[in-house]
Amino acid sequence: MKVGKKILICGAGIAGPACAYWLHKYGYAVVVVERAQTLRDGGQNVDIKGAGQQVIKMMGLVDEIESKDTLEQGQKYLDAAGNLIATFPKGAIGTLTSDFEILRGDFARVLFEATNADCEYRFGRFVTDLEDTGACMSVTFDDGSVEDFELVICAEGTNSATRARILAQEIRFRYLGASMSFFKIPRRPEDGNWAYSVNGVGGTFITLRPGNETETTVLTTFLRKKLDIEGDNVAARRRLLLQALKGRGTIADRITAQLDTVYDFYFGPMSQVKASTWSKGRFVLVGDAAHSPTPFTGTGTALGLVGAYVLAGEIGRCETHTEAFGAYEKLVRPYIEVSQNQLSPRLIRILHAKTWFGISLTRLTQRTFASTVVQKLFRPSPAKREKQVAEDFVFPSYDGGRTMR
Repeated sequence: MKVGKKILICGAGIAGPACAYWLHKYGYAVVVVERAQTLRDGGQNVDIKGAGQQVIKMMGLVDEIESKDTLEQGQKYLDAAGNLIATFPKGAIGTLTSDFEILRGDFARVLFEATNADCEYRFGRFVTDLEDTGACMSVTFDDGSVEDFELVICAEGTNSATRARILAQEIRFRYLGASMSFFKIPRRPEDGNWAYSVNGVGGTFITLRPGNETETTVLTTFLRKKLDIEGDNVAARRRLLLQALKGRGTIADRITAQLDTVYDFYFGPMSQVKASTWSKGRFVLVGDAAHSPTPFTGTGTALGLVGAYVLAGEIGRCETHTEAFGAYEKLVRPYIEVSQNQLSPRLIRILHAKTWFGISLTRLTQRTFASTVVQKLFRPSPAKREKQVAEDFVFPSYDGGRTMR
């Protein structure tokens, strides 16, 4: 594949700009289109785990990310009245907190600033039609303009509309038996720099996490057998969330009291994206559009970064897009499937205890894992943790588009 050709990336979140960064390194002209009118600064905390940390180091973005770190010190489990059950500091076995904690919007801005000078961004634009001519992809945009690209990379996320135009029959969603909602509420002085998690009766799980100086982020998940959310009816979704929060304690009451003022409310099913293939012709998926594991895993960001690195590298290395897409999927899919398979409807039910007895067992487990004895036995040393990160995924090394395996 000759360098200098033009590639379209749909989606200016995480995986899209990350892929744009590497494609530019290999000599490609990159256009990134984003349906939103501006860069989306909202979103929840994202954990950059495992191999994702290797990618941001290779991109030279560690300092920028650390400067925007949420400063989360670890995770504390509380009961319904707000009493402490167990404490998991940063680095502990079983903690929610990773080495890099950053708001999704802040991370998106870091990636945008790292690529904006070299790649063309078009906000308020989206694809309305795609035609694979064999020689190129002919793309029609919402303003009626038509443009040819060597390849189209879709990085629009879990519910991608562009993906549906090419790979609708190849995509299915694996519902895990729960709904999830996330948004921000005003920060209080007592929030501090810890994540606070509460198990509520009926299978509700609530977590508050440090956001920025004025906001605290909220993630609430709860069991639901039926996948029957009413279209785009926000009022109905809020009612479902309120039902899941009712009687679940002081933190739930705080969220309920502030829900009417929330501006970035999200509510949807806890589902994974399962694709039989990640590409068709000159069209290819990356990030959550290809393989969302659900935000509950905390691994989606890392998976997107890994996929972006490998996809760009294989495009630069291979003679044809068919060879590049095949190599990308062969290298990355096994890594993705390990992450996706960590969650199952059965495990979700276990993590969302419904009865007081179940919650009592959960709290006993939390106290046990947080104990000094268990942490001393199983908590890895800094050197071992660094080795685990380095061995999480074996990266091909690409140099100017030529592999250095």
